[in-house]
Amino acid sequence: MSRGSSLREPRSPGEPTDGDGRLADPAVVGVAVVTAAYLAVFFQITNVVGGTGRTAGVVALAGLGGVALARAVGERTALWLAGLLLAAGLAAYVLAIPESRRALFTARSVALDLLALSTGLSVLRLALADVWVLAVAPVPTFLVGYFAGRGRHVAAASVAGGTLGFLVLTGDAETGAAVAGVVGLALAVGLATLSTPSRRRGHAGTFAVVVAAMVVASATVTVIPAGAAAPLGLDRGTTTLESSLSGDDELDVVGSTRLSPEVRYTIESPVERNWHTGAYDTYTGDGWVRSGERSAVNGSLSGPPGASDLVETRITSEAESTALPAPWKPVSALGGGAVEVDERGSLRLAEPLEPGDGAVVRSRVLDADPAALRNASDDYPTAIEERYTQLPESTPGRVGDRTEEIVAAAGAESPYEQAAAVEAYLRSEYEYTLTVEEPEGDVADAFLFEMDAGYCVYFATTMAAMLRSQGIPTRFETGYTPGQRVGDDEYVVRGQNAHAWVSIYVPDHGWVAFDPTPSGPRDETRATRLAEARADGAENVDTDASVPDRTPDPEPNQTDTETTDDAPSGGTNDSTVGNASGGGAVGPTDIARLDGTRTGTIPAAATRSARGSEADGSDGGPLGSLPDPETALYWLLVAGLGVAGVRRTGLAGRVHRRIGPALPRRRRDPRADAERAFGDLERLLAGRYRERRPGETPRSYVDAVRTLGADERVETVAAAYERAAYAGSVTRAEADEARRAVRRLALERLPLVGRFVR
Repeated sequence: MSRGSSLREPRSPGEPTDGDGRLADPAVVGVAVVTAAYLAVFFQITNVVGGTGRTAGVVALAGLGGVALARAVGERTALWLAGLLLAAGLAAYVLAIPESRRALFTARSVALDLLALSTGLSVLRLALADVWVLAVAPVPTFLVGYFAGRGRHVAAASVAGGTLGFLVLTGDAETGAAVAGVVGLALAVGLATLSTPSRRRGHAGTFAVVVAAMVVASATVTVIPAGAAAPLGLDRGTTTLESSLSGDDELDVVGSTRLSPEVRYTIESPVERNWHTGAYDTYTGDGWVRSGERSAVNGSLSGPPGASDLVETRITSEAESTALPAPWKPVSALGGGAVEVDERGSLRLAEPLEPGDGAVVRSRVLDADPAALRNASDDYPTAIEERYTQLPESTPGRVGDRTEEIVAAAGAESPYEQAAAVEAYLRSEYEYTLTVEEPEGDVADAFLFEMDAGYCVYFATTMAAMLRSQGIPTRFETGYTPGQRVGDDEYVVRGQNAHAWVSIYVPDHGWVAFDPTPSGPRDETRATRLAEARADGAENVDTDASVPDRTPDPEPNQTDTETTDDAPSGGTNDSTVGNASGGGAVGPTDIARLDGTRTGTIPAAATRSARGSEADGSDGGPLGSLPDPETALYWLLVAGLGVAGVRRTGLAGRVHRRIGPALPRRRRDPRADAERAFGDLERLLAGRYRERRPGETPRSYVDAVRTLGADERVETVAAAYERAAYAGSVTRAEADEARRAVRRLALERLPLVGRFVR
């Protein structure tokens, strides 16, 4: 035996092996699972912002490079190479950011962004997120390949798990990815530890229980409060429309929603518009994200490039509020504490408004001639076009095909005319309801081809995706409809007035709003909800000015589509749709009528749907909605883990011994019942007095415990057993009497029950 062989120690788990065994170790399966989990998150990001093919190629080269260098360089050198690779990638990322945006970078802002990334700032909100992924993703993949090539599977899985953990912190890794990562880590560590067949046989059951427990824990506990991953199997209830449009930088399209009739603001404004609170630029396929930084409002902001009117709006908060609703486009703000502006021009409050707080916002409201908007150029600024025509790479091509058919049928040529045609199509072909099932896959595609009704979020998301497929810069906007008019220039705005619409960019004019949601059924649904709240005596649904004096009689020429939104004493409605956020004196609805396109006749079914969705709370079936497969799998796993835990801890046996004798069991054979009764008696007596000794007859055992204080009923059981076991016959009555005696003795031992059976 050589000296080297004689000094070689047995390989520790996770240490390198010789030859090709490094990548053949079963632990590599766990490494592959957790690596696939974090790469899937990176590719989900690039699917939204572009560059998936490029990123996949670079990541593959990095992983193969790590494997190739595993035998050539030491670990310290590999770590230095990874650090240099990360530094070079981040430097390239910073240089790729436009100089105008890079000028906003300060040491403080970079530090805050790093902190925000670890507490819920999605990567999608970063500038040039595709370049960031290209810079960062190859680094952990290189290290995973390097450690796996050296047989250090636990180290490789730790690198991959750390990367996935970072993506959980940012909120980009959802529950499925987190669970997959936990499974991968557990497999890598467990299979590396159970490196011999004997260990696998001895600990496989325990290992399986531990893995299941880790999966359940990761799916149940939201570790990062700001993260996107939500616990499985927990019903948080239906959100309100307002809360789903609450102004967060990430907006998920949800299923059914409800309305809040509580008053939020009193607004005084010389113009009746949708009150803008925010806009989103990045469409993810199942929601929206707004990227970029905020800055303090110092002085006046720029107005739209075209003709506009200066208007002053006074906002009084009637409840704690984090938004500052005003007509588009705001150019200054006074009061309300510290006010910031984001890169889309939306005002953001640094601190919430308290009830009674007020602010004054001056806005430049677009005042454009319809012909000028229709004949405007389509020569968009590069930054606008790149940012607001983005669509996920996975967006089905049929969305664009259907849009082309619609605009062609309407004879729409300019972007403005195309937007009007799409708006009219959605209003006329789809109904309004708050009760919808959240679709799988791309929301716009599902709404366009698989659904026949939805609420404003679905209409606006679909219209934005349709127009972007035609290269028209479009953004998703949120805020409130005008609300209940209570005076010449005064409006009461409630939570149920929360709304979403879209705006397209028109060169030389700015952002012009379109509202594809059918206004009639929407307003009727809100009026019904408010009437219910008033009838129930709900609080905070009215101000002194909004309480109705009487039920207004409809005007002789009023139609169903002109139903008011809770306007008292003949007040006007809250849906001046055409002038949503900058349409000036003439908006998209006016253009649609001038062009001869439909403006959305409301079918009777739409009204029925709108009424039923809020009033009856129907969930779509007599048995209610079935749980989704993910939730069902979660609870199945919980149940399996519970059964396994009960069996491995012996709890099942202890429970059976405790309550088994008290159960009213009976078989057809009296002999078997008598023998079972004595067996149960033995377990009861062993727990209270002593166990039956080897060789001790049943009669001797019963006589012995009688001297220790056992009840005389034990002799009845023993006698039935002796007749069954030795004489070979026992009557049904004798067996039943023995069973009843044992059951009463068992019940007397149970807490709380014993006092009632003694």
